[in-house]
Amino acid sequence: MKVVYILNGSALYGGVKVVYQHVRALRRLGVDAEVVSPDPPGTWFEGVEAFYRQVPGPAPEVIGPADVAVGTVYFTVPVATRVDGARPAHLCQCYEGMYEPARDQWPQIDAVYRLPAVKLAVSPHLVELIARRFGQPCHWIPQPLEHDLFYPPAAEEIREDRFRVLVSGQWSLEVKGVERALRALRPLARETPPLELVRLSQDAPDEEVAFWPEAERHVQLPPARVPELVRSVDLYVGVPSEVEGFGLSALEAMSCGRPTVLSDIRATRCLDPHDEASVKIPSGDAESLRRAVRRLRDRPDLRRRLGAAGRRIASGFSEERTGRALVAVFESLLDKR
Repeated sequence: MKVVYILNGSALYGGVKVVYQHVRALRRLGVDAEVVSPDPPGTWFEGVEAFYRQVPGPAPEVIGPADVAVGTVYFTVPVATRVDGARPAHLCQCYEGMYEPARDQWPQIDAVYRLPAVKLAVSPHLVELIARRFGQPCHWIPQPLEHDLFYPPAAEEIREDRFRVLVSGQWSLEVKGVERALRALRPLARETPPLELVRLSQDAPDEEVAFWPEAERHVQLPPARVPELVRSVDLYVGVPSEVEGFGLSALEAMSCGRPTVLSDIRATRCLDPHDEASVKIPSGDAESLRRAVRRLRDRPDLRRRLGAAGRRIASGFSEERTGRALVAVFESLLDKR
């Protein structure tokens, strides 16, 4: 079976990392899988050269024949439908038709979702949304997780003189809620113990730096170094909007035994439906966010309990599970052909 994933770029983003992990998982199961993109592969993902092919442009004639072609964002799906000999698939890491900055493209986005390409969604709530809105079957592909990297610290260190809080994502992306989170959390830096902000992002814009200049910033951190950073914090805060498709950073924090404060949106309800590993707050509610963070700051016992529950949730995710789910869908496609 030949499977090709069509990427529009290879920059260091979580969605690109997930694509790379899909291909690595498939190859470990003996599938001939590769990524094609007009960009060079970059060096931030270890071993990417083994399955990456740079092409002049994401066009069917340069991709070549395949059994399955996967469009990884809505505008690469039409290319997947024209790859020689391939059954097309559409990897849905969010539903872009709810993203307000792309409102002008919503009709085009919906037209792509109506194409007869098998839908692969990273969260059960996306499966339900796509099936309901477009009347097409959609398959849940559980997110890949590297347990050999994302694990708890050997010993928990509870310090009363500091409280380290990790917020990841770009300040400028409204969907990630980073600016909202930082503006809500800023007063906690003046309390006791003071909140120490730890930022993980692709950039550090002047506006953000001016707003919280003393934050500990990690820009373009290679994925292999992210787990150590996550283990060094006391709490992970992720408050994206409803457009968020999954929240991979939250899962990685849970796998490291970190408690989480998350927006109460469909993606996080699917990840932690019984609030075992997270404190959920209404999206955009600054006072609720401060109240939740204070509660966890002052309750080390609660942090430990949520962290242990997060480990149990994360144990159900792995690259092998992802690969087997993909193989099952792709083999079914080819059998039908």
